[in-house]
Amino acid sequence: MAKKYQDMDTPEKIAAKQKKIKKLFKELPPDRAQFADGLIYQFAVTSVTLERLADEINGGDLIEDFVQGSQKLRRESPALKSYNSTIKSYATLSKALIDLLPEEKKKATGDELMSFITKPKGTGAP
Repeated sequence: MAKKYQDMDTPEKIAAKQKKIKKLFKELPPDRAQFADGLIYQFAVTSVTLERLADEINGGDLIEDFVQGSQKLRRESPALKSYNSTIKSYATLSKALIDLLPEEKKKATGDELMSFITKPKGTGAP
């Protein structure tokens, strides 16, 4: 019986996403496929990282109290700051991957890539 996505550890989740993403790019010519492999891996890592950060953000406060010496400050949660930075990388990687495709496949693949981060957990979609 296959392991459920939510029961996988981080490297297993990355591998599962990488495998699913590679299917979207299986028809690329060899010169583009070689370039795509690195982007696909980074996209999978970024996607899993965003899931982890979203869990942390959803389980905590967006703004937190921070004490530095005698000063008490309020600051953006480090997880939220990391999420905001990582989502930019996600968008850049998505665009780079989609740009490798022929025009007729760009929209469908773009929609599929976006579903990697927008589908709620437990829907059976790694």
